[in-house]
Amino acid sequence: MQLGRVAEISKVFLEEGLGLGDQSDTLEAAPPAGLDEQRARRLRRALERLGPTFVKFGQMLATRVDLFGPEFLRELGKLRSQVPPFSTAEARASIEKELGRAIEEVFAEFPDQPMASASIAQVYRARLRDEATWVAVKVQRPRLQETLSSDLAVLIEVSRFVDRLVPAYHRSLVHRVAVEYAARARQEIDFLAEANAMARFQEVLETLPEFRVPAVRLDLCSERLLVMDWFDGPLLDEVEGPQRLREVGVEPRSLASAMLRLQLGMSYEHGFVHGDTHPGNIILLPEGRFGLIDFGLHGTVPRRLCDKMLELLFYQSWGRTDEAVSAFLQIFTPDPELDLEEFSRELKRVLTQNDARSARDSKLTAQLVEGLRLGARYRLQAQSDLFVVIRNLTIVEGIVLTYCPDMDLIGEVREILGSILQRRAFGTLMRGELKQVLPLSLLTLSQRPLLLDRMLRLERSFIDAQTLGEFLRHEGVLEPPKRVRALPPWLPLLFGVAGGVAASLALRWLLG
Repeated sequence: MQLGRVAEISKVFLEEGLGLGDQSDTLEAAPPAGLDEQRARRLRRALERLGPTFVKFGQMLATRVDLFGPEFLRELGKLRSQVPPFSTAEARASIEKELGRAIEEVFAEFPDQPMASASIAQVYRARLRDEATWVAVKVQRPRLQETLSSDLAVLIEVSRFVDRLVPAYHRSLVHRVAVEYAARARQEIDFLAEANAMARFQEVLETLPEFRVPAVRLDLCSERLLVMDWFDGPLLDEVEGPQRLREVGVEPRSLASAMLRLQLGMSYEHGFVHGDTHPGNIILLPEGRFGLIDFGLHGTVPRRLCDKMLELLFYQSWGRTDEAVSAFLQIFTPDPELDLEEFSRELKRVLTQNDARSARDSKLTAQLVEGLRLGARYRLQAQSDLFVVIRNLTIVEGIVLTYCPDMDLIGEVREILGSILQRRAFGTLMRGELKQVLPLSLLTLSQRPLLLDRMLRLERSFIDAQTLGEFLRHEGVLEPPKRVRALPPWLPLLFGVAGGVAASLALRWLLG
């Protein structure tokens, strides 16, 4: 361990009033109601003083809505841009090293000052010599990779020490977050990986035509240098309120609806997410379109998690609490030693608090966050990809509240989920024999609309059951003393159409 760096970290934390004793009540998995903003500001300032590695760690902590209260999440969210710039002379030297030639050979114009500076890099607006077009030049901070490797080792050692010494830190699972951050931090500073993410995101935009991602100039990119098209237009965080939004040519409802479609589409349909859709990463383009920038934080959501979160949000938005609880349980890693009955009862109480119809009163995101915090208190572990999704949903809900507070958020979510389910059903399932079976199924369901609801409930009961016998007893087919009843006439029919259950959610929407 580098004792000099450890001493520096200790000094910074003590100067900011963040001694170990002070941490004992600020990192609880269930933060107390009196968690004050002053401590959150102290933590944010300390992380900024310690440099890019700790700033990025703070940004990752800001995604952990299950561990921290709103004061900490709000302050940690400010870490994204409050970093002093490094000199343009250093930037030019780095760019020339990466390009292998003088800046004047590539750029007709290159400014003396950056347009933006962050913990990992800073951005310049330059003009290409060959094409006479304007581009954004994102250049990594000097010696960042060396500093990162050294700081990661210190971060893990210090975190392990505090985890052993401070019970609240151990209970809050922050050390687990630190280990996870160290495992993937090096990938986040690879600008070629960011360039590839931007290219891959074009697939997501096929269902979101109002969004654009800058085209990347791959021939000018490296691990430390990223060159892409420049987007002209104000950042969303520079536009205050719905009136000002209209003045720049964007209808508030269009923005709110587009941001919800972006979040739900990339998370639950495509499974590939921009990891930080805050207003500072959204540019208002001409003709009412929106530009997405800064793909340093991106991620792939596993298909099973996509499916379960889509299922959860669907049932949650329709107030079907029992099914929502069952879906929520499946996003956690199972613990065979834990009795989940009490957790399920508490989770059901959380998810029943949803009778709102306006964005300002909506509890969709609040319920998801509270459910994750409840899981943390029961020591249940959720996949890290989920926290980025939930944080994005929280950010987007804040955008809706700011610019279109009267939107029927739950109704909008239902409509968007309906579109996603239709695309999934007819885009991937309408092949082969299903083309013949589906019309017959539609005819049957149009004559017996309650049959589909019964099929859905049976499927859920079957998934939740540990054994076939448990399922049959739950449905009343078997008596508890193992006395077998005659099979009801509808059971063979339902099992006969089991192959169509995969499309049942979409069909429910089609039938209204």
